[in-house]
Amino acid sequence: MINLTIPPIKLAVFLLLAIILNPVSAYDISKCQDASGKWHYGDNAASACGDAKITIIDERGRTIEEIGPPLTDDELLAQEAEAKRLEVEAQQEARREREKKRILAIYPNEESIFRARDSRLTGMDKNIKLQEELLDGMRLDMKKLESRKAPENKKDRAKLERRKKDLQASIDEYYQAITHLRREREKTAEKYERILTEFREMTTDGDDLDR
Repeated sequence: MINLTIPPIKLAVFLLLAIILNPVSAYDISKCQDASGKWHYGDNAASACGDAKITIIDERGRTIEEIGPPLTDDELLAQEAEAKRLEVEAQQEARREREKKRILAIYPNEESIFRARDSRLTGMDKNIKLQEELLDGMRLDMKKLESRKAPENKKDRAKLERRKKDLQASIDEYYQAITHLRREREKTAEKYERILTEFREMTTDGDDLDR
């Protein structure tokens, strides 16, 4: 007589294979509601409802998963803009971190920042003063030319007007250069103030005093 008894181990393996080959998800059903409010079930749910949300339910009607509708063009653009914004912020943060490391590598203490700042600003002040002296000299020359009596000779009068015109062009050029140098000085002072602030944020040494 043939023995049909299945050993317990083989029976357990058989049951496990049966569960794997016939999972509960095999009974999952898709459902969705179209624009008119009508519900659709089964394989045609996605095609019947277009871009509506699809809900996956099991054989007992319990919700397993919800698949949202595809993003609109505006939503895709907004998503792309947000991704770019986050990328820019990450790049800016990375630059700030590199700048902090650079500051610590260059300046061992606050006093070194003060020395570098004062040296740079002193040099810029000297240059500005020199340009201002040259500008004052040209303005004085212009006053002298303007005070001169116009020559009777037409050729000499034209020559004088050309000199005045050329001198005025130089005056304007020097004035613009000095204005630019002053702006650069302000930016340089602000730069070292920012360096000092960042240095203090990165260190805990509070012994140095403001100057």
